[in-house]
Amino acid sequence: MSRPTTAPVPLPTELRERILDEALGLMAERGSAGTSMRQLADACGVRVAALYHYFESKNALLEAVIAERNYGRRNIVPIRFDPSATAPQRLRELFNQMWRGALEEESVWRLLLGEAIRGESCALPVGREFLKTVLPGISEFVHSWVPELTDPDAAADVVLAELFLGFIRHLFEPGLDPAELGDEIGDRLVRALLG
Repeated sequence: MSRPTTAPVPLPTELRERILDEALGLMAERGSAGTSMRQLADACGVRVAALYHYFESKNALLEAVIAERNYGRRNIVPIRFDPSATAPQRLRELFNQMWRGALEEESVWRLLLGEAIRGESCALPVGREFLKTVLPGISEFVHSWVPELTDPDAAADVVLAELFLGFIRHLFEPGLDPAELGDEIGDRLVRALLG
């Protein structure tokens, strides 16, 4: 007599990661207030009590989702570029690499921006940490990639502002092709920063 097969029980770290991934998807789509622990448990195929084993509250879960799925850490990874390219080409490529990264992490951006706009207290320190990590990283990239720019810190502010604006346009104008939008912003950065 054969035994019925059951799905393997995930290891604790695997389950925690799955909970964070599912929570990110649900909360990015519905907001944290619109996502119940019951909905999340159902999406993960676990009981609500399992969620509370890993996260003492929904707020702690939201905090972990934002902090542990934070795009800002990705921006400190060194980026490769062609040093023989012109300054405008290097600036465009810098922005386009960051833009593609933001699009790959769209759920994190949606959640972080949405929760910050709603004033979720746990989103604000993570957002501040994001800026504290990302701005110096962008400034360093600008200084390395486009040394022709005399004020890398000001240029980093403009690049980050354009990244946020691009993402907001991506959300509000879903018919725009993201690659074309990235190219448009890259061209605007070249005009604004390099003349």
